[in-house]
Amino acid sequence: MRKKWQAAAALAAVTVVTGCAVTVGGTASPVPGQGPIVKAVDACVLLDEAQVDGLGYRTPGRSVPENKERLQPPMCLWSSKDDVEPSAVLNVGVASDMDFNEYISGAIKKSGPQQIGGLTWTQYASILPDDCTFYALLGAKSFAYVGVSTSKLDKSCEQAKLAIPQVAAHLPGGQDAPPVTPSTSAKPEPGGPLLSADPCAMLKPDQVAQLKNISPDGEKDTSSTVPNASYCLWDDTDGDGGQKAFEVWFGPSTPVGEWPGAKGVDPTETVDVGGKKWGLFPNMGGLRVTCGATLAITDTSSVQVVSGFIGDDTKTCDVVKQGVGLVTANLPG
Repeated sequence: MRKKWQAAAALAAVTVVTGCAVTVGGTASPVPGQGPIVKAVDACVLLDEAQVDGLGYRTPGRSVPENKERLQPPMCLWSSKDDVEPSAVLNVGVASDMDFNEYISGAIKKSGPQQIGGLTWTQYASILPDDCTFYALLGAKSFAYVGVSTSKLDKSCEQAKLAIPQVAAHLPGGQDAPPVTPSTSAKPEPGGPLLSADPCAMLKPDQVAQLKNISPDGEKDTSSTVPNASYCLWDDTDGDGGQKAFEVWFGPSTPVGEWPGAKGVDPTETVDVGGKKWGLFPNMGGLRVTCGATLAITDTSSVQVVSGFIGDDTKTCDVVKQGVGLVTANLPG
């Protein structure tokens, strides 16, 4: 049977979709020198809207109720904004009538106590390999925690430490929070030659025919995650396995290094097509079967080509490399 603290950690992977409505009940006695303990606190108010936004998460958070039988304190979860990489879930909890030693039973201490935001925080291991969680004792039966789950443990700990002083400001004995600036700068205004171009015109019918197992008809759509971006998708014709669909994306306000899955990641190689240098990203966004290539059009606009292959890792980027050779000659400007 898994430990109670593991059950709480696993909830950090939940998608955030609802608001906050849970308060913590119970009472506890203060520890000398640590100030008053937490009483009747809604975990979702441990970060205000400006703090959540500045840390790069979406509001509102999702409140998860207390479950004393499972030793689960009230918590609140926020998911990262769509344009933030790597994607993450922030989990903040606070208990006012729960024994910390019983709660944390079985967890290994990962790092010694450290002072952050006026409180003493200690990192303990989680059941999730890339979850980084710090705990602060507030009283005899009162504690708080801040945890972040991303695709990489070092990134999780980095983001957790950014959130801790913001949370601490709302806890007894915590210091005023330092100012936070939005995690992403304002997007540039859309412009350049991509603004009036059609991504479906980037492949002529005879060129599509050169791509194996790709439908001759492309379908245009707009992105729900990348501001101002549009794309054309040519579906694959070989079923669920094998070749994946071929996509051409236009980002009239997306600098070349800002595409999801490529942000903060260096290309593994450069594909030179007539002097146009495409950056190649196998395993784009951590997906083993997906490959992408990006090309700057201006300083604030770029093109992305995406495809992949299921069932043979050696073929993941084959159609992408072939496709950029065909797309390049049709690019506007």
